[in-house]
Amino acid sequence: MADVEVDEHDDPGLLPGTAVERAAEQEHGLSAIRPDELPMLPGEIRPHSSPFQYVMIAVVLCVLTAVEVGFYYLEGDIPTALLVGCLLALALAKFIMVASLYMHLSSDKPIFKRFFITGAVGAVILYSIVLTTLHIWD
Repeated sequence: MADVEVDEHDDPGLLPGTAVERAAEQEHGLSAIRPDELPMLPGEIRPHSSPFQYVMIAVVLCVLTAVEVGFYYLEGDIPTALLVGCLLALALAKFIMVASLYMHLSSDKPIFKRFFITGAVGAVILYSIVLTTLHIWD
């Protein structure tokens, strides 16, 4: 971040923000938000992740996607059941990361997690039944 030099000839009224805001920007940077500025919403039990954690989650999701693409190129080399199982496991891992961290289920009350997990488990069971009916596992 470039530091703004202020000398005695600058008019403080023309500088962006107040002196306190400029000092906070120097201390915290533009992308960091102090925790006291974001109060927790009703239903939250812990604060949200930091911007750095969101970027790291995105990196992990990209790596998992690259692994999925790599599995696609192994289609004739490994059994179909193993391929489908691995791809489903990777999709489930990505789904859990997105649902818990980007949808903020990790910071919500447990009742919201229970509702969401119940629906997700039901969807996985239904999806498995459909795949079995279509003989994907053979």
